[in-house]
Amino acid sequence: MARSSSALGLASAAAFLAIGAYTDAFTVPSQSQRSISAAPSLLTNSNSRHISRPAASFTSLAVLSKEQALHTAERLAGMSRGEIQHIFEDLDADGSGSIDLSELDLLAKYFPGETFTPEIRAKLMKEIDTDGNGEIDAEEFYQWMVVNAKSDGSADSKGTKQMQMRQARLEVGKDGIDPHLMELLDELGVGAVVQKVTHPLHSAFGRTLYDHFVSCYLISNEWGNPEFVAVANLFHALYQRGDGMRAVDFTEYRPKLQEKLGKDVEQLIYLFPSAHKSALLADGILMAPIGEDIEVPNVLEGGMVTIPKDLRPYLVDMEVINSHDQHVLENSNPVHNLWSFYQHATVLPIMSEGARESIIEYQKRGAGATVADVLNWHESRFAESGKEVPELWQKHLELFRAPDGKFVCVEENMKRLADKDGDGEIDWDEFVSADFQQCFV
Repeated sequence: MARSSSALGLASAAAFLAIGAYTDAFTVPSQSQRSISAAPSLLTNSNSRHISRPAASFTSLAVLSKEQALHTAERLAGMSRGEIQHIFEDLDADGSGSIDLSELDLLAKYFPGETFTPEIRAKLMKEIDTDGNGEIDAEEFYQWMVVNAKSDGSADSKGTKQMQMRQARLEVGKDGIDPHLMELLDELGVGAVVQKVTHPLHSAFGRTLYDHFVSCYLISNEWGNPEFVAVANLFHALYQRGDGMRAVDFTEYRPKLQEKLGKDVEQLIYLFPSAHKSALLADGILMAPIGEDIEVPNVLEGGMVTIPKDLRPYLVDMEVINSHDQHVLENSNPVHNLWSFYQHATVLPIMSEGARESIIEYQKRGAGATVADVLNWHESRFAESGKEVPELWQKHLELFRAPDGKFVCVEENMKRLADKDGDGEIDWDEFVSADFQQCFV
């Protein structure tokens, strides 16, 4: 995001503070600047931490069904079928059920960075109208949008969703997956395991664990992670899922996977369940100060387990990918989105660029919400369920509770310290000059 002197809403600006020892969340390291040393994998070139690969096609049915590949494409586009259908209906000005060339001109308001000349509109019409009948139906529009457009996460003053045009068509899974990895997935039987809802903003989507694993692998590759991290994503919840279910006995499979996948891959698979379970904690994988090793409860063996600082960025990406693959994309509730942003704000500087973009979208969708709103939402949903708030959630909600919650401190200091001219808005100079470090002592 470019630096700008334009004003930021108080809640929005507070949310965009990178929690921790960082006051400039608008400028974060690029993917190539993530300082991480990784052991060489059996599955990757040990001389290069990043694998150069073409963008990945939902036409490749070898690794995912077309339906599931489109699900992955939606995650990479940041738009669901429902959201794309809403745009289609807006463009269909005469309500005919299709878009003609004149109506295609209305697409310009969704792409503020593009110029839609008559020549470009004619080219788009030819590209989107795959059956060549001179009109674009809803399915043609969806099939084009999901691989050629990408959500910007924001809206204009009239509430119109803002998007970017991809420089190259997204091709999810074009390169497939190494056959021996596919054989291992089959051997483990993950295709027979039904995916379950384990998060208040997730949906099972009628998927299997196989669908989820493969989608996470493809997203990891698309976001630029090294191949050994993508492979770890392919098996990330094998030892234990969020609901506690274990697909295999980790004590039996640790040596097997170390041999088949490499010790660096297996180490991430082993650490992930504990990292995932710590995500709600102030000293967990997402919210502990960055730059040092951290210790979290070991959910597999008891006691504590160390997450080395050089592996934490990869585990953070695995956590973001795991959530993003299951998240309800249609959710425009600012309270829900502000909560999702705050969970991840601390680790924005060590994420891949793709992960960071997905988290910043939460911030943009969270405009207008407050920390108190987040707390009230969670407390009300537990009250409605009639169940006692679990200890893990009790600790998490304290971060949002006045007067001492970490995120309350950020929000209040943003209002008290950053808005120096008292106009109710925060410009860039006010934002970077505010001192928020007292929140983290």
